[in-house]
Amino acid sequence: MNQDKINPPAFTKVHFDFDNLSYLTSPRQQLNLQAVGIGLIQLPPDEGYTFTHSHAEQEEVYIVVAGRGLILVDGELIEIKRGDLIRVSPPAKRALKAAKDTNLFVICAGGVAADYPHNPTARYLIDDGIPDYDDIPPWYEDRPDIAERNAKLKARMLKAKTKREQQ
Repeated sequence: MNQDKINPPAFTKVHFDFDNLSYLTSPRQQLNLQAVGIGLIQLPPDEGYTFTHSHAEQEEVYIVVAGRGLILVDGELIEIKRGDLIRVSPPAKRALKAAKDTNLFVICAGGVAADYPHNPTARYLIDDGIPDYDDIPPWYEDRPDIAERNAKLKARMLKAKTKREQQ
């Protein structure tokens, strides 16, 4: 077993350049996270998730640090701006989009249920996300290129799942 998991350090400090993040950054490894899942989400103007997702167990809180945009929760479009915090229940399908004229920077945090991650090499501390590649948010619903991209992502996910099950 990993020594850090048995006897974690009192604290871990890391620095991220928030102005130059990729779309989704997980600080799990750098922070040696044990019980809190965190994602740093940076969306350029007028861009957003191409599909929705939900979780089996993880409740999430989205903290809008900068910008404006939309969060889609179970079909409801909600305007969000700097200073907003939005709690989303595990089974609710969600997606984010930046406003046309501004970046959107959001920190997504959630508690980690016991026995997670199921896969010790998972990118995220809680690996209970359920992507729905067929559920395209309204901002991309008339885009065949997005549907094609999502179909490729779905095929890749199913192939990886089959491979894991065969091991």
